[in-house]
Amino acid sequence: MIKDVESFRDELEKINEWWINKRVRETERYPFKRNLFYEIEKEIKTKRIICLLGPRRTGKTVLLKQLIKSLIKQGPRNVLYYSLDDPSLFVFSDNLLKDLIDYWVDNIAGKGKKYVFLDEIHSYPDWHKWIKSYYDRTEIKFFLSGSSSLSLQKEANKFLRGRTIEFELFPLDFSEFLELSNKKIRIPKDEFEIKKTGKEIKEIFNEYLLVGGFPEWFEIKNERDSLNRWLNRIVTDVPKKAIYEDVAKIFGIKNLNVLEAVLSYIVANQSRILAYETINDIAKLDRETLINYISFLKNSYLIIEVLKYSKNIKESLKAKKKFLAIDQGIRNALLKNYEIKENNIGFIVENIVGIHIFKLTKKKNIKFFYFRENGEIDFVVKNDNKLIPIEVKYREHPTNSDLKTLLKFAEKNNCEEGIVVTKNLIKEEKIGKCKIKFIPIWLFLLKEDWW
Repeated sequence: MIKDVESFRDELEKINEWWINKRVRETERYPFKRNLFYEIEKEIKTKRIICLLGPRRTGKTVLLKQLIKSLIKQGPRNVLYYSLDDPSLFVFSDNLLKDLIDYWVDNIAGKGKKYVFLDEIHSYPDWHKWIKSYYDRTEIKFFLSGSSSLSLQKEANKFLRGRTIEFELFPLDFSEFLELSNKKIRIPKDEFEIKKTGKEIKEIFNEYLLVGGFPEWFEIKNERDSLNRWLNRIVTDVPKKAIYEDVAKIFGIKNLNVLEAVLSYIVANQSRILAYETINDIAKLDRETLINYISFLKNSYLIIEVLKYSKNIKESLKAKKKFLAIDQGIRNALLKNYEIKENNIGFIVENIVGIHIFKLTKKKNIKFFYFRENGEIDFVVKNDNKLIPIEVKYREHPTNSDLKTLLKFAEKNNCEEGIVVTKNLIKEEKIGKCKIKFIPIWLFLLKEDWW
């Protein structure tokens, strides 16, 4: 029951300004549309609940507001938005989710299709029960967002099975970073154009290596002392809030300093292969608790865990893991690295390549691994039954010794092709039965059809 209907409505109208003025001001401030916007737009006419997941500060709220802008043309009062981490309406109701939707339907919305956008839905207890109830008995189309994949996916799979479609919004791809940098390029086809384009975007690529892919960077990049301010802001806005707010609230973890230390150790050793026992040297936890802590970090979109490739699934699961930081800016901020140095650029570039491949696993029917056996291969992509070994060699001219393990793997597994991600080198070479593609990293990051 709503305690003060008049005040409740006043607050609701402030949040849903388009009911009055038909404007969504946030979209005027942030007109740039992420690539994911167009994928979600295709699902608007379906009945299924859209769940938008991803790290904090990647622009989930902006994307939702952009979708709202496209929908209010059908009737501005038929679109409701509220963020469940906003306390402004909770003082008026003991059962806010129900009161919010019921009041809107009965007193504000008109005839026709209705849309409800609920941001940070994981902040509300038992949200899934109410959403299921409305989904089953109304024609309301729901859009839900959250920063914890485990919370949303677990409850959605249990209570909303077959009713949802999930999308994940990650930090900017390099193509999006270029676009926000006002650098439009077409994918070059010949070697001359590739080398020319590589020189043109070198400075932007180095910036991407340093600051990462959170869109807010472009709000302050031209201001004084922007880099220091930015890296300090990332730590506060992303990992600390994910740990001290999301993880603490959802999973009830009290020993958060240890969880933060585990994160710092993993990102300091990004792209390296680590045993749980090695990580536990700083955590001092029992194995089960450590595995849970790492799971919390993965499900808060802070790290990626890569399994070893093996034809034996049990061996793959038991082997050491390779860890990636979800964004290079987070890693640099946590380690207070304000410049890219020669002694760490190899691991940085490998991390960025790994994250690019990881994002592709969300779009395509592929899996990826690392491989180690008398030598290491950075990544192995499995596309159906086809294996593609990928080595990251951020130098001008990789040597034959750099390819030794890759070629052995290719021969043993009948691989038709392999990829070497380079600094600038572009060429194809047939070695034995395997075709090796040498691809500059910036070009590798701009395309999704290398396999």
